[in-house]
Amino acid sequence: MNGKIRILLRCAAVLLVVLCVRAFCIGSYRISTSSMENTLHRGDYVLVNKLSAGRLKQNQVILFTSPLIKDRPEAPLLVSRCIARPGDTIRVSDAGYSVNGVLYPRSPNTLSFYMFGQEIKTPFLDVLKKLDIPQRDMKENDAYAGLRLTSFEEYRIREELTEAMNTRFVREETVNYRLVVPRKGVEYRLDEAFVTACREAILAETNGEAEFRNRKLFLRGKETNRFRFSRDYCWVLSDNINDAVDSRHLGFIPVEHIIGNAWFCWFSKDRKRVFRKIN
Repeated sequence: MNGKIRILLRCAAVLLVVLCVRAFCIGSYRISTSSMENTLHRGDYVLVNKLSAGRLKQNQVILFTSPLIKDRPEAPLLVSRCIARPGDTIRVSDAGYSVNGVLYPRSPNTLSFYMFGQEIKTPFLDVLKKLDIPQRDMKENDAYAGLRLTSFEEYRIREELTEAMNTRFVREETVNYRLVVPRKGVEYRLDEAFVTACREAILAETNGEAEFRNRKLFLRGKETNRFRFSRDYCWVLSDNINDAVDSRHLGFIPVEHIIGNAWFCWFSKDRKRVFRKIN
């Protein structure tokens, strides 16, 4: 009898350890969006390191919940890259993004929208077929057609096109901006871009005491151009910039909304991605 009790106690201890690891250390999640194509595919299963949530590293792929959805335990999980951490200054441009003055080129997996003239449509599609590049979200009008490509796919296509055809093949311009990511306990001056990015964060922190009129902040009825934040935030962007929900739509993401970083893919329909570390 004592032997059976010892076995049961050991099994219970093992089960407790497993449950604790899943609850506080590592979790398995299914990617339900295409926001990180081609780094992660919709339907991929990933292991998430929950211990890293409070120790963000730049360029990590993270899982988080939207700060716009409150009091909903079943809130959907979103996935993006942590581009900037509390206190960082970020600039985003066509060349990529810079954090605290250091430029980080666009990831070769980043999807952008490209346009080409209708007069080169037939040879252009022939090149796509030759290179086995999919026609992602093809759109067209009388003058132009367009689709989403990675920067590496763009490079391969341009190698096949003539010089004249390349002039009719262009990438949609990126909206340029500069932001400082709020850090807990620090007061910031609010310019127009900052007000737009931190609007939801300020509304959440002031519990209804703030309002915005004509992109200006009013606290308890008085206009102000400064605000001291009580939380740490980060700025996230997705590789698939045309099919994603990230900080361009949600603003700054509170650190407490981060589940952890996606560090390992353990199942994917794309066999090349199975048992691969996520970069």
